[in-house]
Amino acid sequence: MAKQIKIKEIAKMAGVSAGTVDRIIHNRGHVSPESQAAVEQALAETGYKYNLHTSAISLKREYSLIITIPTAVEGEYWGFVQKGIEHALEEYSDIAIDHSYAFYNQFDIFSCKSAFERIPDMKPSAVLIGATFASETRILCRRLEDAGIPYAFVDSVIEDTHPSVSYSSDQNICGRIVGRLLNLMTPRDSELAIFSTRRIGNERALNSMARMTGLHAYFKGIKSRRVIKESKVSVIEPATSRKDILDFLQKNPDVKGIAVLNSRGYILADTLAKNGINDVKVVTFDLTVNNMRCIQDGTISAIIGQRPELQGFHAVKAMLRILLYNIKEKDAHHLMPTDIIIKENLPVYKEIFID
Repeated sequence: MAKQIKIKEIAKMAGVSAGTVDRIIHNRGHVSPESQAAVEQALAETGYKYNLHTSAISLKREYSLIITIPTAVEGEYWGFVQKGIEHALEEYSDIAIDHSYAFYNQFDIFSCKSAFERIPDMKPSAVLIGATFASETRILCRRLEDAGIPYAFVDSVIEDTHPSVSYSSDQNICGRIVGRLLNLMTPRDSELAIFSTRRIGNERALNSMARMTGLHAYFKGIKSRRVIKESKVSVIEPATSRKDILDFLQKNPDVKGIAVLNSRGYILADTLAKNGINDVKVVTFDLTVNNMRCIQDGTISAIIGQRPELQGFHAVKAMLRILLYNIKEKDAHHLMPTDIIIKENLPVYKEIFID
């Protein structure tokens, strides 16, 4: 175990007194901007670990955190994000923090708009955002910035915003990985398809667009002449989706690989299996309960994992540090490891991230 550096050592590095370091760490009393900057740099360089539990007792202040993410269903992607958030809040339960959720339907931009509009008026101490629609998120972020309310992102990062911290995957790289996998799994003379989700409103989901861009960039980079077609499915109307999938494959018999750019790959995989279509490879996102089932039975070939529980856990922990000490992290954006899960290594991921 690494040795915890002492306050006296931090003080020596920063050229200030131990008392000054203590005041900065525990947010007690005024210090000069120069001393604040010097101590913050020393803290960052040494990786000093704050004791959140001790600080919670000493600060005796209440905080409010609003968490706005798509509706969280147990066993689905956002359910795992929420599980990580709740884990962090439980671990730091001695901090007086009131938290509430502003859920929205990720397939309906109007639901997102309604949820986001009321958040700044609730005057939270901080906001944790799981963004789906870029335009609505930018509006919310501008209002939070105008009110001086810090916010964090999980799952994605929106351009032209200034989060205090974010935890997400590089979605462009994820798309490139999907392209490479499908290129390896399918005959080179076959066609491929990209399936995204049909949403209410005119705006596509940010992550899906970035993944699509990455996938096309991969094939452009290898100078491939692959035909890549596009289609959509509706999560809200599964019966319609099943019909649309079968109609698409009937019209495009040369498609032998499909990228589902969200966590609902099981909808397509189940449709193929029920209709005896077993020569189409499916790659999708996120280690959900249904996707794991399809990996196990072979109807999904690979899953791109983004560690949603860890995203939620680390984002909450980072926001608590910011609220307690008013110290921004040196690197605000944190990229999560990208996992490739197939049938052979599925048991390892189930044990580590699901149980």
